[in-house]
Amino acid sequence: MAFTKKLHICTFADDRRAETAITHMIFFITAILIAMTVVAIMTSNVQSLTSSSASSSKVLSEQLKTDITIISDPELIPYDTTTKEYTFYAKNTGRTELDTEYMDILIDGLYVYSDDLEISLFDQDVLWRPGYLLMINVTVTEPLSNGDHRLLIAAENGKSDSMDFRI
Repeated sequence: MAFTKKLHICTFADDRRAETAITHMIFFITAILIAMTVVAIMTSNVQSLTSSSASSSKVLSEQLKTDITIISDPELIPYDTTTKEYTFYAKNTGRTELDTEYMDILIDGLYVYSDDLEISLFDQDVLWRPGYLLMINVTVTEPLSNGDHRLLIAAENGKSDSMDFRI
């Protein structure tokens, strides 16, 4: 009897070491995919924060360059009885040009709408340039009551000045 050698073909599935390697490779690929997802999310958040910070610093820079000073005499506010208008004066004491179209005026905390407001520059310019005066005429239906009042002028970037005055 001849010894016949049984040929054993080792397949990949029969190798226990290969199973371990495949398992490790699957875990490694999964970890890489999770890491890439986290990096993508973090990059998006960092870019959002960066752009938000840049726009905030631009607004802050504009506010630091902007300054408004109300120069009306708080003891004597001109009032025209025929047109029912109070007149206030302000000066651009900052370093930026301001657009008067985007200014907000409040008297005693109440917003003055553009229908009751006439803003004019002494030099008839379109922009309120640094060092120039602004005349603000506020039309009222009834004169303000006697006593203390408050005027607030706010620029387009949020910079404002207020003045307490007495009628």
